[in-house]
Amino acid sequence: MIGLIPNFFAVLGALGSQQSPAPASQSITTSQCPATGSIRSVPYTDPDIPSPFGDGYQYTVTANGKTWVGQTAGTDDDYLGKEYELQPEQIHERDGRIYCDYGGKAVNKNGVTSTPYLRLSTPK
Repeated sequence: MIGLIPNFFAVLGALGSQQSPAPASQSITTSQCPATGSIRSVPYTDPDIPSPFGDGYQYTVTANGKTWVGQTAGTDDDYLGKEYELQPEQIHERDGRIYCDYGGKAVNKNGVTSTPYLRLSTPK
């Protein structure tokens, strides 16, 4: 009889984890992320993080009727450089904001490897 208890909980767990898929009208894809070529960058220093750790770039773009912003810190690299081949990799929505995560090709300069990562988000 004891052997049935784990199976009982496994069935309940499986039933509880079944969720209906989101309607197609609510699905989002990386094609909704701003095109890499339209993103603009300016050098930026985070006022709350001491230099050089707060030094990086601020990224902005208006696309699909939305303003997108992001920033990097602790890097001298502007990930919009062609050598990084930056492309959207993931998109998700959380708390009324849309997030686009970009990645690309790791670049080695003077023995230091820089792996690009940029997150752009829309304001609430």
